[in-house]
Amino acid sequence: MIEVIDNFLPEEYFNSLTLMVEDLPWFYNNYSVYKGDNDSQFYHLLYFNNEIRSQYYKYVHDVYDQYIPNAKDHTLYRMKINATPRTDSIRQKQFHVDLKDKHRVCILYLNSNDGYTVFEDKTRKVESVANRAVLFPGECSHTGSSCTDEGLRIVLNIDYLI
Repeated sequence: MIEVIDNFLPEEYFNSLTLMVEDLPWFYNNYSVYKGDNDSQFYHLLYFNNEIRSQYYKYVHDVYDQYIPNAKDHTLYRMKINATPRTDSIRQKQFHVDLKDKHRVCILYLNSNDGYTVFEDKTRKVESVANRAVLFPGECSHTGSSCTDEGLRIVLNIDYLI
């Protein structure tokens, strides 16, 4: 089931996250889904495979610990922030699943823009609205897009094993 939740985080906490994102060191990839896809993006890896990978994790772990439904019953696998640069026209990325293992995904939109997340089976297209989250089963093939009205489309991507 795909679930879209507006105002996912309390306003004060969400605002502190967006301020933190302004100070993040970004890392560049010339691909976003598969090597050679020519969809460049910036990213900041916070947590991966049982290891904290960034000092900034301390600011975002509550998104998982306190706001993901039944988090205590799951295992956090990866948490990262992706920033896709503006393009002249919307560019949709390639459809994919994040992991092969049974998992769930939470995408939290950190800014509003005209980009989106869409599911390959066409059941849902979720617009990028600040503090909106979309939670869905990991086997749902999905993709994101660029935006044309902001400098970056920024999302927090959380994968957790079930």
